[in-house]
Amino acid sequence: MFEPIARGGIVMIPLLLCSVIALIVSVERWLYLRNANADSEQLMGKVRSALQRSSPQEARGVCDATLAHFGMPKEDLREVAREVALAQQPVLEGHLSVLATMVTIAPLLGLLGTISGLIKVFHVMAGGGIGDASALSQGIAEALITTFTGLCIAIPFMVVYNWLSGRVESLTHEMERRVTELLNIQTTEAVAK
Repeated sequence: MFEPIARGGIVMIPLLLCSVIALIVSVERWLYLRNANADSEQLMGKVRSALQRSSPQEARGVCDATLAHFGMPKEDLREVAREVALAQQPVLEGHLSVLATMVTIAPLLGLLGTISGLIKVFHVMAGGGIGDASALSQGIAEALITTFTGLCIAIPFMVVYNWLSGRVESLTHEMERRVTELLNIQTTEAVAK
């Protein structure tokens, strides 16, 4: 297992580091976003169950606990909700920019390893070692292994990055939808009075 890593040369160290960082960020963001969705569902579940029990005061209490400005006019509350959503977006995104950087850097490091391996091949050829198959194969192996490793890191983590970015966008839209639901509850209660 370690032989291909060793044959990939010095560039394999930052490549492996990229893969570890990308994995850590991916798992952390997945766990965080999974919990963020559960919190939103739990809040709306409490509001819905209070309304099903014909208890608008209890539903309003849940909303008041969530939105401190619940008694504001509807348009002001909508503006506060937009500000909250904008403030939450960086929290939801977390370290996704680090993941994007790892996805970008991995194939570039693979390319760097390719060039390094090819330089070694040309040094062997320039030194008259064209018949030295072992020396030639070391340079070629380094070139191929680092390119392969860089792509093996970038491709799956690009998929993960896109999926996590989609989840952030989805949660942002979900927050806006939840606020609209809360505003509708406020409007329904105001009409009932």
